[in-house]
Amino acid sequence: MSTVQEARQLPCADYHQVIRQLVEERADLSRLETRQVVEAILNRQFSDLQIAATLVALSRKGETADEVAGAVDAILSRSSPLQTGFDNAVDIGGTGGDRAGTFNISTTAAFVAAAVGVPVVKHGNRSVTSRCGSSDMIAVLGVDVERRSSAQQIRADLAAYNFAFVATSSFHRFAPRIGEIRREIGVRSLFNLAGPLVHPAAIKRQLIGVARPSQLGLIADALLRLGREEAFVVHGVDGLDEVSCVGETLVAHVRHGTVETFSVHPRDFGVEACRMEDLAGGDPLRNAQLCTAIIEGERGPRSDAVVIAASALLVLSAKAESFLEGASMARAAIDSGKAYQVFQRFLGHGL
Repeated sequence: MSTVQEARQLPCADYHQVIRQLVEERADLSRLETRQVVEAILNRQFSDLQIAATLVALSRKGETADEVAGAVDAILSRSSPLQTGFDNAVDIGGTGGDRAGTFNISTTAAFVAAAVGVPVVKHGNRSVTSRCGSSDMIAVLGVDVERRSSAQQIRADLAAYNFAFVATSSFHRFAPRIGEIRREIGVRSLFNLAGPLVHPAAIKRQLIGVARPSQLGLIADALLRLGREEAFVVHGVDGLDEVSCVGETLVAHVRHGTVETFSVHPRDFGVEACRMEDLAGGDPLRNAQLCTAIIEGERGPRSDAVVIAASALLVLSAKAESFLEGASMARAAIDSGKAYQVFQRFLGHGL
């Protein structure tokens, strides 16, 4: 695979040269070439049809780690890094595209992890390929996601609640038409893969769920190229871009320039495996109701799924030494009311 240094320069990311390379030659783009292509897309130098064709061609060929890293480079070049003042802050989220229709497990788990003592800067977006993105649910809960995504407010929220929410749209402003094109093509694209990696706060640790097992190594390698200090890249073998409560989860552990792979099962967290339908979500209002009920103490498969996700984040943050210990800490945060307190205070309801 070619490196950035070996890349041949594209004259302003010439569309016809790019599409021939992807479709006729089925050749990978270098990191630099991909950055130029994504910059051309974001700057609307490609037509709508050309944008759609490029994204589909990349998806059909199969994106590489260099291509994902190049897309991240292009997106991050359009904004200044957010300084939170919390070097140990983490994030949890997924690439989407699993079509599982679950509720917002990661966002709910983020509140629980924050209650245990892990600073969480949850990075989210409006829905593009699902019914409800994290920004959609947070907004339904009464949060002005754009206002709460300012640098000053994020630092204040972290200091006060150990939790802050960053709306992608507040830092990475794309032409609305690009989101519409992504919806119209109807399949996950390079933007889905790059999305979780373009955290405005340049965090050092994060948990990223992927929709396909083939994406584990892809995202792990992209994280290595981007210099991420530590991460769990996870895929539930039942098709979830989460640590699964249904069955086995494959994990790629990125740490200190290496990748170690292993698997975990719900029993490693001390919970019973559930059925996929037990985790079903809905529109933003329905998902907000489910999130609230779990944080208020509702037991069952949905609560177990949140405990599992929160536990993984606690282990990644070195707050817990094992997934079983992390699950116990997460459950205690819910049962004691600490998670509810963080949740309500962040929403502005006092306590």
